[in-house]
Amino acid sequence: MDLSLVLVSFVFFFRLCGKCRGSEEENCTDHKLQFERVFSVPGDVAMLRSTLVSSDIFDFKTVPYNITWYNSVSGQEISSQAGHIMVHKDTLWFLKVAMNDSGDYVTILRTPSHCYRQASRLVVEERLPGECGMPRKADQLLTKGVTDNLSCPLRNEMNKLNSYNIPSSIKWYRGCDPIEDGTGGFDYWGTRLKITSVELQHKGTYTCTLTFTLGGIKGSVSESINAEVKENYSLVPQVHEPSNDVIKAQRGYNFSKRCLVFVPGVGKPSAYLYWLDKDGFFETNTSHRVHMLEQRLLPQDGSSKGAWLETWLIFSELKEEDFYINYTCRAYSDRGFPEAYFSLQPADSNIIVVIGSVLGGVMVVLIITFIVYYISKINGVL
Repeated sequence: MDLSLVLVSFVFFFRLCGKCRGSEEENCTDHKLQFERVFSVPGDVAMLRSTLVSSDIFDFKTVPYNITWYNSVSGQEISSQAGHIMVHKDTLWFLKVAMNDSGDYVTILRTPSHCYRQASRLVVEERLPGECGMPRKADQLLTKGVTDNLSCPLRNEMNKLNSYNIPSSIKWYRGCDPIEDGTGGFDYWGTRLKITSVELQHKGTYTCTLTFTLGGIKGSVSESINAEVKENYSLVPQVHEPSNDVIKAQRGYNFSKRCLVFVPGVGKPSAYLYWLDKDGFFETNTSHRVHMLEQRLLPQDGSSKGAWLETWLIFSELKEEDFYINYTCRAYSDRGFPEAYFSLQPADSNIIVVIGSVLGGVMVVLIITFIVYYISKINGVL
């Protein structure tokens, strides 16, 4: 046999075997198994996405790279298969999931000088007989008495489809029943389901289903939500004091200013008040010349649904450095961070200064009078 032919065959065989075992034998930086698992059911679409294409790992905008997917059991490279698998760069799509698709899938990203390895896990579960929605459900909270929303956990899939310019649509279900947009207090709101005036009966299981056509196959992927309704809630805090005003104060004296906040809601208010200036937050250490007091809940009068909170900013002695600075009270809550401020300016001259000015004026008048009298006497003598 021709020696050159043998060498070519050997090289081809070596590369083939190296490619088959590359996911195990290459000396790649191993980023281990991704924490987030992908859960699916037979017949649905599932998407695995590698997170190796990141500026935290390498400069992917300037450094060329390629990505290969492998089966972690066989070590063989995964390629697109019509009607079942579609490989697109950092994403591995299962167009029609089967039970035997459960397992770990390895991504190897190669650059001219290095390679990186990462595993992703797909978990395929059977639905229970008569079960609607997905076997695993995400927990989300709704607030009683207000308009609230549920968020569909399929944003990654939707964003990836949008990057392909592939249209998709979302359908919501409550239990086994479809929810029609704009009916029964439900409104589709992007990837969210808005619920007007939440009540206890809105508790239950909701499922969002994303439908699209990929690789010539019409498919869908779903996520289910276990929605609980909480009766205690806090809305956006309202800062009543300070009121973005300028306050005049006397240098050398003590000074205090209240932060007064109303938190609409039911139950214990969820808000935390802090004073801060351009240098950061004030502490509650009373040994500091400038400090804040611990936040306290004021007695409720029952006239409004909500709670009043207050804290004070204390200056044990005002100094020159305290003036012409904005002091801000900020209310931290899961609904927002409203704030208001005040600034200090030196007070007008005190009464002692006023009296001194008056006496000074009197002295000037007396001096002028004396001079006029003296001049007139001289003229009389002449």
